[in-house]
Amino acid sequence: MLRAPRRRRAAVLPLLLLLVACLTLSCAPGESSGGQTPTATPRPQASATATANPYTTPTPPPSHSNVIAQENAQPGSAGWIIPSGELATTEIQAYASATSVVPGDTLTFYVSTPQAGTPYTVEVYRLGWYGGVGGRLLYSTSATGQAQGYYDYTTSALVGCASCLVDASTGLVEARWQPSLKLAIPEDWVTGVYYAKFTEKSGKQTYVQFDVRGAPNTAYLVVTSDNTYEAYNEWGGYSLYLGPNGGRGAKVSFDRPNSGPGLSQGLPYEIDAIRWMEQQSYDVSYMSSVDLNNAGLDLLTHRAIIDLGHDEYWSLQMRNNYNLARDAGLGVAFLGGNDAYWQIRYEADSQGTPDRTIVCYKLAFTDPFYGQNNALLTITWRDPLIGHPENALMGIMYSSWSQSIGFPWRLDAGASSPLLAGTGLVPGTSYGCDYVGYEWDRVYDNGATPPGLHVLGSSPVTNHDGMSDTSNTAYYVAPSGALVFAAGSIYWSYALDNFRLISGNNCVGQNRAEPGMQRLMANVMEALLTPHPQGW
Repeated sequence: MLRAPRRRRAAVLPLLLLLVACLTLSCAPGESSGGQTPTATPRPQASATATANPYTTPTPPPSHSNVIAQENAQPGSAGWIIPSGELATTEIQAYASATSVVPGDTLTFYVSTPQAGTPYTVEVYRLGWYGGVGGRLLYSTSATGQAQGYYDYTTSALVGCASCLVDASTGLVEARWQPSLKLAIPEDWVTGVYYAKFTEKSGKQTYVQFDVRGAPNTAYLVVTSDNTYEAYNEWGGYSLYLGPNGGRGAKVSFDRPNSGPGLSQGLPYEIDAIRWMEQQSYDVSYMSSVDLNNAGLDLLTHRAIIDLGHDEYWSLQMRNNYNLARDAGLGVAFLGGNDAYWQIRYEADSQGTPDRTIVCYKLAFTDPFYGQNNALLTITWRDPLIGHPENALMGIMYSSWSQSIGFPWRLDAGASSPLLAGTGLVPGTSYGCDYVGYEWDRVYDNGATPPGLHVLGSSPVTNHDGMSDTSNTAYYVAPSGALVFAAGSIYWSYALDNFRLISGNNCVGQNRAEPGMQRLMANVMEALLTPHPQGW
């Protein structure tokens, strides 16, 4: 199904008001036009200091000593937060050359200000716990703006972007700006989610996310939902939900700034889980959706995979790689909802860089692959033309949504599982205020549910049409012995930490972590690493 209301929701989702990351650059100012692109020379930032922790979170066991623990022992900085009212619109816009890097790589930033010569600063932060302040500033720099064009959301118009490629037939928009600065990733930058924050002279701020990948043998591999950020990104007037005259795009590019509704699909639904995992010092490394697409057998050097947030758009290779990991005995946990709903394909950008374009037609007969290679059609995974419903992997799958409304999470009245040990959670009891929303999953009787599915959560919800529904949290053990856990809600990780970037508007003043659900998640983390008999 098309879920037509999704385009309307994308247009009204709250903009992200806070930002994250942990590094800083030091480089020569960018050229206003032409010239050699400066390369950042990172220098230690001595002014990054810890501040009082306003987000105290109960600490569930266990804690592991590793590079994540060492990193989070460093002083944090609250400077990653963009205060309300300071989020840039037209004042400064930026994007990066890649969704992820490894130490030793060079990452290129493309930045534009309406007037050439406008001074701006760049700060790069790493997300984590850091005593509760949530980020660490590593390096910073100043630069001079280039006027390369911008997108004005108030008029839905591209302004002054002579370099822009706009294909109205597919909705593909590429900024194709000139490089503004290049950052050589230091060898000592720890794997994680990073945010480069750009501040224009008036104080308006924007940011660019990228991941730093880590060691190939960490216990847990954490995957960010970059495809979904880009699917909702409206820069240039097109997204996979928005287009002129009520239409929508079929192709979207990473080669453009991400703002508008795209911002609200990433960090708000991932940060609580990131903060909690790093507070507990789990042995994690991070990668993006694009990395997962290309990982293959490299996944098998880890012991478990954690899928974060709203991971709605998957390529066939992404799905194959999750199946590969599960069938090889790696535990898999999906900490969001509405995962793997649409199949996508990756294409190169207009400059030939692989995997910079996401293709998703959403209607089979409009996809050029229709009737030629139906296995790669960019439609829902549950569509009979593909025939791989999400629950065949996750145990549950998408049901419905309710805009900006959160609901309590309820432990199923008949729940009984080793995962509940030490949690104090009582069957039939509801917890929290906003742990279920804004989209949720449930059990389906479609013949694809894995045998031995255990339902942990059965939460009453009301969808956008006022209809009653249920959100389920569930798990099963695959024949390989791997545990597969599915939280069943985009908001579910709110139970892990008191921090909120976006919350159900019926929960103001009631946002808090739930110690019993933190312990449940700690039990899941341990169980992901251990083979279990089916029916466990």
